[in-house]
Amino acid sequence: MNRIIAASVIAAGLSWTVAAQGQTEILTAEGRFGAGSPNEHRFDVEAGQTIEVIARGIGVGADTTLNATLPNGESLYNDDYDGLDAGFVRTFATGGTVSVEVSPLSGSAAEGGYRLIVRALPPAATMAIGDTVQGRLIGGTGDRYQVVGQSGDRVVIDLKSYDFDAFLTLTDSAGNEYTDDDGGDEGYNSRLQYSFREAGTVTITAGSLGSADGRYTLAVEPLSTENVVRHEGALTPDDPRAYDGQLYDAYEIEGQAGDTVSIALESDDFDTVVYIANPDGTNLGRNDDGTDGTNSELIVRLFETGAHTIYVTALSDATGDYVLTIYQ
Repeated sequence: MNRIIAASVIAAGLSWTVAAQGQTEILTAEGRFGAGSPNEHRFDVEAGQTIEVIARGIGVGADTTLNATLPNGESLYNDDYDGLDAGFVRTFATGGTVSVEVSPLSGSAAEGGYRLIVRALPPAATMAIGDTVQGRLIGGTGDRYQVVGQSGDRVVIDLKSYDFDAFLTLTDSAGNEYTDDDGGDEGYNSRLQYSFREAGTVTITAGSLGSADGRYTLAVEPLSTENVVRHEGALTPDDPRAYDGQLYDAYEIEGQAGDTVSIALESDDFDTVVYIANPDGTNLGRNDDGTDGTNSELIVRLFETGAHTIYVTALSDATGDYVLTIYQ
């Protein structure tokens, strides 16, 4: 049975969490592009801190880019974190010095200026697998939640709102970031599927496209870990080709309207792409890269009863072995 997290604010008989307050500014600096660009800034972080960095362009059409070197030696690049402004959010496992270089995107106000803002964010709220949160974005910032999973756990994360265009971000313990805009139900909602390859903590950010405010529902639901069908196959030059010229293999599954189907497509030989079609042949879902490198993960709810077709293909005209696993 799902669990509803208790609310922090009661209004009009409904329960809502409110965007966390208490951000602490670490650094604000301004600079200009031109001679000597890129511009470098350094600041120190402590282990366990969650830091947000934003490089805001000054002037019409100013589009910034950001290159950062983290305390562990990792390099990080970003172009558009908030509109045309570059930036990132990261929880640091170890303390040390962060180096940030700010540059203009090629052809974008190369002689203009920028403002670099670095701030420490309050600790993320906690959720468990099976929890649902009702919250409210305030000031256009994202709300962060941490979820602990065990090796083998599989979850689907849904972010729904009637007030704004939902934008969902998941950051794993290694710093890999996965996002979704309109992959959920009803158009502007977001959905991500995630498999814990090992025990660990992921950070989920419930945000909005365009930094709008409003109410939302965030749910982290467990997915079945028992596969219904497992196919070991191979794309070969003798396979049929789709209308776009791509090689493909096709598999049919029977489903009932309302069923949830989860599909994993893995290959060491090529960058996978998986599709599922309704009984009438119309597209129901597609995924290129899930949360495991170039492998694909797709979760859909069936709208019709009947035979649905799953298509296995590659991002490019590639061949090789693959494993298709279907959970239902």
